[in-house]
Amino acid sequence: MFNHERIWFRRELTRFEPDEKMSVLLAALQGGQASTVELGRIPYLLTPDDAGLLEAFGGGSIGEGLRLDRTRFAVSTVFRESDLALPVNELASRWYGADASGRPALVVNDELEPIGYLPLVDLLKLAADRQQRAEAYFDALLETVSDAVTVVDRNGTVISWNAVAEEVYGIAKRDIVGRTIGEHFDPDALVVLSILDEGRRLRGAYHRPREGTHVLINASPIVKPGGGIIGGVATEQDITHLVKLNDELTVAASRLLTQRAHDEDPFALISGRGESMGKVIKLAKKLAENDSAVLLIGETGAGKEQLAKVIHRAGARAEGPFLSLSCGAVPAGLAEAELFGYQGGAFSGQPSGQAGRLESADGGSIFLNEIECLPPDVQEKLAQYIKRHKVTRIGASEVVPVSVRIFAGTSQDLEQLVREGKFRTDLYYALNVVSLKVPPLRERREDLGALVQMYLRVFSLQYQKALPTVSPEVMLAFANYDWPGNVSELRAVIERCVILSDNEQITLEHLPEVLQRRQAQLEYAATGNADTMFVGTADGSATTKTEQTDRLDKMLRPRITPEEEMELMKEALERTSGNKSNAAKLLGISRGTLYKKIRDYNLV
Repeated sequence: MFNHERIWFRRELTRFEPDEKMSVLLAALQGGQASTVELGRIPYLLTPDDAGLLEAFGGGSIGEGLRLDRTRFAVSTVFRESDLALPVNELASRWYGADASGRPALVVNDELEPIGYLPLVDLLKLAADRQQRAEAYFDALLETVSDAVTVVDRNGTVISWNAVAEEVYGIAKRDIVGRTIGEHFDPDALVVLSILDEGRRLRGAYHRPREGTHVLINASPIVKPGGGIIGGVATEQDITHLVKLNDELTVAASRLLTQRAHDEDPFALISGRGESMGKVIKLAKKLAENDSAVLLIGETGAGKEQLAKVIHRAGARAEGPFLSLSCGAVPAGLAEAELFGYQGGAFSGQPSGQAGRLESADGGSIFLNEIECLPPDVQEKLAQYIKRHKVTRIGASEVVPVSVRIFAGTSQDLEQLVREGKFRTDLYYALNVVSLKVPPLRERREDLGALVQMYLRVFSLQYQKALPTVSPEVMLAFANYDWPGNVSELRAVIERCVILSDNEQITLEHLPEVLQRRQAQLEYAATGNADTMFVGTADGSATTKTEQTDRLDKMLRPRITPEEEMELMKEALERTSGNKSNAAKLLGISRGTLYKKIRDYNLV
């Protein structure tokens, strides 16, 4: 920490020749002046403390006196002036390796001429001073950070415990410093002890060190120079209040959805807090007031059928039937019969024949998913029905009036299929009176809480189980997952969790393996290159930490484009479900700055 500071040495040094009188040397020493003499190419260093010893050598020359005891005053430790910029511990190591007697070291210039000396006591005082200063810096750092900080030695004894840790855990510093950390916590639940044994690093992981306490933890082993773990340090961000707030919001959202359902609002079960889903719902409410065909566009599992059902229930046809048909699951040769029915004798010889889905949905609505899979001739017949609202069964000449509202669903670009001649133009324009684009779940993560609670109620009732709660680490895994199967995948995951859970809480062990891997991964401390650490990814492969932190690097660059900054802010708000305080912490900016940026980019 203080390596940039050069060590000061004593420059009061007089050079004498061996043939000069001993009395002259003694006079200099007694006057507080250190001296150096070269005898037989061996440098001798004499300090004022040596005056009493030299008096016993008599009144001859300096050389004669030094020859009586060649080893006592000979210099064994020599430092160049440039060496004094080295760390204190390195100088002490070199000194002890050359001479363990504690004699002063001689300081020379680049020409190896004596220019001063350094007593061992001066070096020790300097080392003590620097240690005190380092401890002062370290203590100030501990009390400045907003996280709870715990430092333990190799035996698990607590050597540092800051004020935030006192507040989070309710344990005073005087009651834990100097004691093993296992006296206050369950040793099996302590991450800081596991890193001592395994030498691994942990980044941003959810942890519960004590009942009722929730933290996000970073932990690292402390490795001494040359290798070997001598301790561990852990910083823990207290998120207990966030977890409680999440629970309260979840309960509130659940009650609100239930109340809306009691008010018979069909849109209650799909209401979203996000801007994208909010626009869809706003438009869907307008569509519920009329009877036109609706084209629903979105990825598989995004909730197109559910949205069609809600619009149906909110409209004038709510008392009529709602049927659905997956066109991709019907063989091409049977598609026409499935939709329009057939006359008696046309297929099996049955005298009465059979009505198609359109006739069966008379007075109500029908949802035709994967509409692009219909054969061209059936597409033409469906387009004619939308215009005339009349059905003719296969093998019959009679025209039957049928009133059905058409909802069509697709994950394809129908306009492109029309240009390629793979979808009929007349049907496309008949369906595309109004189109709704249903956003995928990964683009509306803020709705996860409400969707999870809805499906928990559905499947708890279906399987006759008590309504379980969701642990924070499960919600964290949900938030970090991209949901390629969208709402359908979420529904299946919640059903699995309700089936597998034996108690009142859903935990990580109930999730599919792909979701369990979304939790924070342990990073092994690198032994050779501290910059290269490998972390697990969702598909089981390995990527470097550098690749994992590309987004953070963007945020830390001194200059980023407004587009990049806006994307980072959107991502932070999504990951924190719109909580601006938490989003500001995630971005490393103040709340005031975040509010200003939100206004600047019109992200309200």
